[in-house]
This record gives sequence, structure tokens and C-alpha cells, in this order.
Amino acid sequence: MSIAAAVLLAVVATLHAVLGEHVIVRPLLASPGWRTRLAHPWDGRLIRAVWHALSLAWYALAAMLLGWSVPVTVGVLCLATGTLIFASVPGHLAWPIFAAAGLLALGAGGAIPEAALWAGAGAAVLAALVAAGFHAAWASGATAGAGRVLPQRRGTREPVVRPGPVAALAVVVALVSYAAVIVALAVGADGGWWRGLGVAALVVLLARVVGDGRYVGVSKRVRGTRFARADDRWWTPAVGLLAAGAAAGLALGA
Repeated sequence: MSIAAAVLLAVVATLHAVLGEHVIVRPLLASPGWRTRLAHPWDGRLIRAVWHALSLAWYALAAMLLGWSVPVTVGVLCLATGTLIFASVPGHLAWPIFAAAGLLALGAGGAIPEAALWAGAGAAVLAALVAAGFHAAWASGATAGAGRVLPQRRGTREPVVRPGPVAALAVVVALVSYAAVIVALAVGADGGWWRGLGVAALVVLLARVVGDGRYVGVSKRVRGTRFARADDRWWTPAVGLLAAGAAAGLALGA
């Protein structure tokens, strides 16, 4: 009976995704009369993402009927939903919440293998060192890519701040220190202060993902600038990767 119920749920989810896209979502978004209070084209992308997220939820229910554990199913569903939202509306504040919930659920279910933790920590360390290299280049006077890494005022390309070489070098030191802390945690270095540094790094990085409510992070209100678009697509996800790496390092060192 459980198998039959799971099959029916999977059929409904598939029909909901395929027919709903062609019969409801596309005609609605093509209609000139519909309006929301969200900025275009966020509104249409978000409506499409939410519609298909419901299909993902029904697939998850079918998976539980087939024997998947609740934490693993919830974890996979949250990660899939977060990926869908990020692909559709990368600046939406929901994707990091779903990503964090998914990873926590998988961790609670014991479904994150040690190899995955090592891979996450390694990817984060590599990303930090690459970012440190770029900042070192900017500190020495290079300008390639610099126009997309500084928050800009609404409607202009004028940076909010113009940090000098000292500030860029400070970022280099912070990124290299972060990489050292993650490596130390992963290899089980002695000293509780390593763990304290890892927790501090995780908190700071999560705060950067959330943002300041104006110029950076998923909470920013100034959108449409070159920096804001790059921040939605690249910089905030990169910081999220560093936060995941910090969490992986803490898990490996536990």
C-alpha cells in the first residue's frame, strides 16, 4: 500500500510540475494584467519556483513512504528547494535558510559522510586562498574585477567606500587565517581556542550572508547595481561556501 501511495504522489507531483508550467504558470506570467509588489523579474521567477517547490515536497512525501528516514528526506528536500530558489532568484533570503536547514537535517540523520565533510572543508579553503590572491593583487594596484566587488550607490557605479591597499591586505590576512583555522580543525589540532576561532568565523560568515540590510547579503535593499547582481550570484554564495567549510571543519574536529 505504501508503494502504491508513493507512486500516486510521484504521478501527481510530475503532473503538477509539467501541466502546471504549461497551463497555469506560463499563461499567468505572459498576461500583461497581473501585478505583485515584488520587483520585476523577481516576481515571475519566484512564482515559478514556489510552484515547482510544491512538486518537490510531494516527491519527498513519496520518498518517506518508500522508507527514507525523516531527517534525510527533509534534508534532501530543503537542499533541493534552496537550489531551486537560488537558480530562480539568487538574491532571495530563503535559499541560505533552506541550505542551512538541509545540512542540519542531514547531519541529524547521520547522512553526511566524512568524505563530504573533507570535500566541503577543502573547497572552502581553496576558495579562501583564491580570494586572498585576488585581494593581494588589488592591494598591489591591479584593477581587474575590482568594479564588481565594492558596494555601489543606487543608480550609479559610485562605490560606497574606496578601501585602500591596507584594507585589501587586511582581507588577505583574514582569509589566510580562516584557511589555517579550517585546516587545523580538520586535522584535529589540539587546543580549544581553534574551535573558538572556528565558531567565530562561522558566526561572522553567516552574518555576511544575511547582510547589512542595505548594500550586501540577501537582506540588501539596494539592488540593480553591478555589485548587487554579482553579490547575488557570486559573492554571497561564496561566503556561504566559506561558512559551510567552517561548519565542516568544526564537525571534523569534534
